[in-house]
Amino acid sequence: QVACFWPQVTPRLAPEPFASFSLYCLAKMAEETAAQLSMQELPVGNDASPANFCLQVNLETGWQNMSKQEQKQVYFHLAAGVRRFTLLIRGGAYLIDLSSPDRPRQVNMASGKVRQLRILGAPPPSLMLDDSAEILRQRSLGAQSRRGDAPQGPVNDLAFDPHFSTCFQELQANEIQLCGKWAVFYHAYSFSALIYEVQAALAALLFQFDSQQAPLPRLLMQEFGELPNAACLLQKFEDEFSQNLQDHHPTYRAVALSVMCSLVALGPEVSPAVLFLAGYSCEDLSFMNLLKDILAACHIPKDKLERLCSDIVAVSEQHGLDVSRFGGKPCKSKRPGHLLQIFIRRDLLDEFAYASKPYGQLDADRQPLSKWLGEDSNTNWGQARVVAHPRLFMQPESVRMYLSSADPAFHAQRQKFQHDLTLLLKSVIFDGASRERATMGISGSLPPAYSRSSESTRRKKAGTANRIRQLFQRSPTNL
Repeated sequence: QVACFWPQVTPRLAPEPFASFSLYCLAKMAEETAAQLSMQELPVGNDASPANFCLQVNLETGWQNMSKQEQKQVYFHLAAGVRRFTLLIRGGAYLIDLSSPDRPRQVNMASGKVRQLRILGAPPPSLMLDDSAEILRQRSLGAQSRRGDAPQGPVNDLAFDPHFSTCFQELQANEIQLCGKWAVFYHAYSFSALIYEVQAALAALLFQFDSQQAPLPRLLMQEFGELPNAACLLQKFEDEFSQNLQDHHPTYRAVALSVMCSLVALGPEVSPAVLFLAGYSCEDLSFMNLLKDILAACHIPKDKLERLCSDIVAVSEQHGLDVSRFGGKPCKSKRPGHLLQIFIRRDLLDEFAYASKPYGQLDADRQPLSKWLGEDSNTNWGQARVVAHPRLFMQPESVRMYLSSADPAFHAQRQKFQHDLTLLLKSVIFDGASRERATMGISGSLPPAYSRSSESTRRKKAGTANRIRQLFQRSPTNL
């Protein structure tokens, strides 16, 4: 049927870079379909027109606008209610998939390469037909960091540096895109970056986590056995932590993240913009010991552990990550700060986060957090704590994360760094048996002192490891 649609073209004339004649014809059909759609009467909506619509694609150089013609074609497809379609872009066939408003993507039909898309400005009304009234209300309130007429000074103050300004503009754009269904938090850090990156690479290797998108702040499942959610953490805080180190207690730190609720937050104590520039790190930790503990939990053989740690530090130095607390070099820019933007689905907020005063004490005036973050409230004053359960954070339908790094070199090379880091870890977690041990070690099903077992026991543990992998893919409720 495709060939008949273009009878004047023979397969020998299919131009590069199409993998086949059928892909070429499909793209040409899409081009003509878009032209036909552009002549149809569009549904009427607030500010709905191609002129107010903007579609961006995430390239290696960052978010870039698609061409005006491409954006116009996408708009007319969406206005007609079509959310999955093929476009001819720069001579190639691309699948545009906007069927999930929270995970728009572009797929190169020849290579299979997937890139993220995002919609800015006013989308066609048909794109919002399936959304609930609450999601539409949240969108009408706008980006969380701009609600309540919050002053934007901290962001505007970064205009002196093009890299900083670009990073924060991208974070702001993420808020605009996701504000309907998601609440946002900001977690600032510096020297723990390598820990987060190694955990992300391990999760990519073992659980298909998208480590190219963002790091993973927590990985070891056994830490969450008694503290799987915010209610349990608060109870433990009241019973024990409040009189013993508060949120600096190792057990508290193992499961929770200290976060701010606005990109332009001024306090108490911390501001994302300031910490992004200066970096933030606890001083009472041995970061190298933390790294070794994570690798030991994955049952990396002792005779390979020291060498692996050295190789990890070396790879980090090559890509500009500050590893000075691991015995390596600082980043050349002397800007070790990172800002992790964390979006949590609104219906999960109160299960995994709570409004907090400094040091982790409950801030009852802003509870429940979902109500405070769901209104037109100025959120630039107030901390929160998030239970960073890896089972939740590895599910993109529950949590979305985006990273900005103050060091421009590492920021530009992070995806390549993750690729190289994952390959390095794969060299020691390379077969079914080693992956089984690592999976069970992360889950807590296998203690660090691992010993060889009989074949029947090995098969039993393999079944357990497979069930654990499946567990990571299920719903976050009833953890």
